[in-house]
Amino acid sequence: MRRTVRAALVLLAASGLGACDAPTSPTTLEVTLTSIPDPALPQGSTGITYTIKGDDTHPDEIKEYPWKTSFVVSIQETGGLAVDITAVNLQVQQASGGILIAPSGVAVERYQFNSSASGNHVDANGTASVGFEVWYDLPNQGREALVTVILSFRDADGGGYQQSIGVKVAH
Repeated sequence: MRRTVRAALVLLAASGLGACDAPTSPTTLEVTLTSIPDPALPQGSTGITYTIKGDDTHPDEIKEYPWKTSFVVSIQETGGLAVDITAVNLQVQQASGGILIAPSGVAVERYQFNSSASGNHVDANGTASVGFEVWYDLPNQGREALVTVILSFRDADGGGYQQSIGVKVAH
């Protein structure tokens, strides 16, 4: 008899848990990222430099970034989930017609950026924006590039999300 009562209690508890399966809030981030302008335009740059470290037989070399671009990433939350922007990063890669061109040998893309945000919070179904100034030097000596912007988000429950956008830089 005890086994029957115990089994009935387990069955009753399990059936009650099934009713709790419905999620009460979104579990994925739904944002639309847009670059303004699209494509971003390259401009000549002066005054911003980077250093190529030398070795025992070669001194450090200080070079100016030849190119600069500016754009804004607009963030539109569409899933009804308020989030905070927790991190921003980007990568610059040489491109042609929007196609990435991998550097040959040991050549590397060099870049630095500044960003300015309208704030770190995006309301549910709200908007925010992050502006960028990017200085860059490409191994192919070109000015056309693809800038990948990566944004990290956190919701009120501690869930983390990432979203990225490729921003074309073309003339």
